[in-house]
Amino acid sequence: MFRTGAQLLFLTLLAGLLLMRESRHEPLASWDNDFADFLARNSRHRAAPAPVTLVEINDSSLVNHPWPWTPLDFSLFFQAVLPFQPEVVAIDEVLDWERLSLAADQQQKLPQYEKILRDSILRAPKVLLGAHLGFPEDPQSIPPLQEVPLLKNVRGDVSEVPEFTAIERQPPEDYRLSAAIGFANLPSDRARYNSVPLVLRYRGETIPSFALQAVMLWLQLTSDEIAVEMGSHIAIGQRMRVPIDAAGRMRVDFGSPRVAFGFDDLLLAAEQMEAGRHPGVPVRQMKGGVVVLARTDKGARTLPLAALRNGSPGELFAAAIATIQNQTFIRRAPAWTEVTAVAVAALLSFRVPRLKKFATLAFAAVFLSAYALAAMAIFNRWLVWLPLVSVLGAVLVAVLFRLVTPDSAGRPKRPVIL
Repeated sequence: MFRTGAQLLFLTLLAGLLLMRESRHEPLASWDNDFADFLARNSRHRAAPAPVTLVEINDSSLVNHPWPWTPLDFSLFFQAVLPFQPEVVAIDEVLDWERLSLAADQQQKLPQYEKILRDSILRAPKVLLGAHLGFPEDPQSIPPLQEVPLLKNVRGDVSEVPEFTAIERQPPEDYRLSAAIGFANLPSDRARYNSVPLVLRYRGETIPSFALQAVMLWLQLTSDEIAVEMGSHIAIGQRMRVPIDAAGRMRVDFGSPRVAFGFDDLLLAAEQMEAGRHPGVPVRQMKGGVVVLARTDKGARTLPLAALRNGSPGELFAAAIATIQNQTFIRRAPAWTEVTAVAVAALLSFRVPRLKKFATLAFAAVFLSAYALAAMAIFNRWLVWLPLVSVLGAVLVAVLFRLVTPDSAGRPKRPVIL
């Protein structure tokens, strides 16, 4: 066992660099991601609220408008929101009703309600409706190819992007002719949702997801103005670059400021504005922005979010849109910063053989606390997160080797190997 400072320095540096390489892969990668989520939860933003508003179909909304909604309920939403002049009206739910599940009187009035909703969609400037990709029930039967928005400027390996072979659910054709379609698929194997897919694949072609399609409509961009560099970024026109991983996912900044209120609050605010009174919720924020109608009731909050609470897909999409609009992109620190941190830990380990065991533990605690504070300060300033696994591993190696090494009166004259 090494007892000289030089030997321990070399061993600590070697362990840190090895962990730095392994932390790019599971299971160690999830540890670094958890540390990044911790920094994001405890950061503070000074940016103004993003031009996105989440209108929540919460539990109180379902008292007067029970789920599942009919076209008439969605028509009430359009009638209430359009006077506030949003640029994009988005609904992540699939407007495809199961007629047999409706009451007899609702089935009879459904064609009339559908016409009212279609007229409401036609009056909106831009509308985004949710859809879902999937797979055919019979794998041997290939469904007909359907028209979807495609991203043509794609570079890099797309093998890690989820691929689907069928459109599982989508709005009727009458609605699709008057609105854009956004695919709201989310991975089902995530223990904690801290990112959202911006691109998906359908029959080998790369297509935009619900969140990316909403931003494209808001910026008035076509798919030809979107360039995707897998594992690096998505260039949205000439204005911004959105960082993505190899699977086309963007880390969501849940702390990015945005506006949210209930569906009942929207209906009341529309009545108050019509009567010339000041509304009780910030409805003026909707002008020129994106308005997302989504469920946030208890039954819809099925996703374990990185914010240490359960949320609905609509909440995740609204946070992703706000992240892009505010450009509060969470990035991993460059590799040289991690190498520097490991090198500093290795240099400090040079003095470890001279310290008492209790002093070594205290010294390690102070160093890790200082590193955590520095990581928090850097994240608050630049939204860049410093990795934890490599530095923590390097410190633990130095501490463990000191704990199993007998105390010495002074510095040994030659390396002592047990």
